[in-house]
Amino acid sequence: MKKRYLFAAVLASSLLFAGCNKKVQEKPVETVKSGKVASAVTIGRPFDSGTLTDQFGHKGRVTPDTEKVLMVFTKATGHLVKNYLNKKPADYLTKEHAVFIADVSGMPSFILKYMALPDLQKHRYPIYLITDEKKAEKFKPKGHEDQIMVIDLDHGIIESVEFVTTEKDLQEAID
Repeated sequence: MKKRYLFAAVLASSLLFAGCNKKVQEKPVETVKSGKVASAVTIGRPFDSGTLTDQFGHKGRVTPDTEKVLMVFTKATGHLVKNYLNKKPADYLTKEHAVFIADVSGMPSFILKYMALPDLQKHRYPIYLITDEKKAEKFKPKGHEDQIMVIDLDHGIIESVEFVTTEKDLQEAID
């Protein structure tokens, strides 16, 4: 029985840390100003994320005051955004009227609960988590899953979407 627990712990650790050092492949910024980016992301339409839950279990949502939504769908892009935000003041997202959403739907629940969440709780800004695969699919931009999706909003309406892969491009997209 102890061997099973040891094996499970080693497996979970390797899954959690595998790929943590992967860099995001740098690509030119791509801006979309019309059309559909994903089934729930269409330029000119309202952005509706529904109720979200952050890493502390607090509920929230994208409000009409929100101007930017940062969405990530891979571990590498999540690390890039977290590294960028960790260099900023704790209230940076609030001051920029921005929200950070991470798709963790592909992560096994055991790893999410016992490894990823404790790590995410070390960050002083909210990271809203999409844990449902069906919901994540609605936001996933086909062909851009390995990039950070920055959604520009005007009173809840999607104005444009930028796909970025560097901290410099992320800063320019937010500012």
